[in-house]
Amino acid sequence: MSNLICDSHKIYLSPNGAIQKNNSTFNSSLVFDITNPVVNNPNIVYATIRCTHAEIPYSFYIINNNNNVLSLSTGDIVIPIGNYNANTLITQLNSQFPIGMSILFSNSTGKFTIAHTTSFSINSTSICGVLIGFSNGTVYNSVSNAIIMPYPCNLLGTKNLYIKLSNFQFDNINTSTKDKITLCNIPVNVPCYNLIMYNNISNIGTIIKDNSYPKKIYLDIYDDYSNLIDFNNMEYNITLEIDFFIDISEYNNAN
Repeated sequence: MSNLICDSHKIYLSPNGAIQKNNSTFNSSLVFDITNPVVNNPNIVYATIRCTHAEIPYSFYIINNNNNVLSLSTGDIVIPIGNYNANTLITQLNSQFPIGMSILFSNSTGKFTIAHTTSFSINSTSICGVLIGFSNGTVYNSVSNAIIMPYPCNLLGTKNLYIKLSNFQFDNINTSTKDKITLCNIPVNVPCYNLIMYNNISNIGTIIKDNSYPKKIYLDIYDDYSNLIDFNNMEYNITLEIDFFIDISEYNNAN
């Protein structure tokens, strides 16, 4: 391997540099032009890519269009998009519940209980199960006019941002989606409205499995539940590095 040299290229990605935005102000499905980052050199032995660092505002909401409907036999409750804790969510739900219905929170179990003056059900069309503490797609019937949620509530929001490059192929495996286009996940380790700062401390690149080396980057950023993030039109910066390992014995001729 001593006859190889590394030709390194850094690519700085931000929404304002995209040539195409596939989901408007969400800013999470973008296309970037990296026309001819390296001549199609036949002496490239292999190439790696890695995310070296990123600066991303925590501008996305815990409750969004993908998880904001509680469907009850008494009618659907649409939770306004935003960030909530247990107390503010209780206030919001109680303001929309029919007369005689209320929701309570247990500090000891972390579970919600919905009670009513008569029997009722949670419908299978609800999409807020993770937040409130039940499984989406399941019907829950009240017992003694109350439903105690089977699981603790989860108002943490997504804990990872999954960086996917759909026109590249890697040996990385995302066990949730079974895809092989996930470059890395960036932990969401700051409170809402703060700045997520990511540094790749391992400094290890992922081998690009094909040799075509696309001239565009299709960037998609997903949450833990495979939904595209809504960055609410906020800018962010993601730095990628592509390293081309070239056979030095033919390098001069190739250039």
